[in-house]
Formats: sequence, C-alpha cells, structure tokens
Amino acid sequence: MFIAGASGSLKRLIEAQLQATGGLDGYGVSVFSTRQFSAPVTRQVGLFLYRVEVDETRRIVDAPRTSTAPRRSTLGFELRYLLTVWDEQDAEAEQLMLARCMDIVDRHPLLSGDLLAPAYAWEPEDALRVSFANLSIEDMLRLWGSLGVPYRLSVPCVVRTARLTARERMESSTANSNELVMSPMAP
Repeated sequence: MFIAGASGSLKRLIEAQLQATGGLDGYGVSVFSTRQFSAPVTRQVGLFLYRVEVDETRRIVDAPRTSTAPRRSTLGFELRYLLTVWDEQDAEAEQLMLARCMDIVDRHPLLSGDLLAPAYAWEPEDALRVSFANLSIEDMLRLWGSLGVPYRLSVPCVVRTARLTARERMESSTANSNELVMSPMAP
C-alpha cells in the first residue's frame, strides 16, 4: 500500500460519505501539507498527516505468495492524522461538520476494496484500519504551535497498517530450524 494511497482513501471516504449523508454544505475535503497552513483556510475539512511511524505490531508482513512468484514482504506503517474542520463564519456549523466526519470514521473502521483510492495499485487483500488516536493536549498544542497557526479543534486519527509496495524477500542462506533439543543437567 502507499502512504499517499492511504491519505487518498481517507479523503475519498469522508467526501463520499458526506455527500451521501446530507451533502458537503459548501465544504471542501483536502489532504493538507504544512504549506497549506500559511494561507487562509475557509470552509474546509482537512486531513493533515503529521507523523509516520513503523507499525511495531506488523513491522514486516509477508505478502501473499503464488506458486510462481518469489516471496515478498512489506514494511508496515502507522499514519497519524489530524482531522480538522475550518469555518470562519459559523462555529456551530464547524462543530456539526466535525461531528459528521467523526461519525464517518467511526462507522468505517476498515477500508478495503471499493473504499480504497482507485489511483493506486492495491493488492486484493489490502485493507486499512482507521481509528481515533490519543494525543495529549500538550502535544496537540505543540503540534499546532509548530505549524505557526492558532490552535483549531482537531481529532487525531491513526491509519494502520499502511505498507510500502511489496518487495522480493531475500531468502536467508542459514538453516532455519525450529527443533528444540533438551539435554540432561549436570549434577
């Protein structure tokens, strides 16, 4: 899977579900980069990828293997996003839109198949797990401060396991044995 594919899939999910459940109400949905925070933002649902980590629980994942294909493995990642809504004119509308977006993320914890962004070459078994994440208020304020813009009400989310494209795995030249040998203890 691709990092940009995960971002595109999350954007696609939120945009499609907003349209299906009452419309966008004049909001756009965008994946943000740090450059976009320097310009004024109005009526926007933003997904800001602020951190990429190796997924320690699924660091190396064996890709499905066919009889003719070499063994392949992928490196798994956790992608950490801030989900933020901007509406400079109406705080209530901003909060309502944030609640709608949170409901969408909550109702779609697994993105697979047609929910994945079609612009990327996904494997048939690929899936992204989306959930809310914890971020202390201190870390949240520090993150917003580093962007050089005032704090905005945001919800941290995490996407697991986004992977790099599968690559051929080198077979080890050493013998791999799972045999346990017991020997008597010396008196």
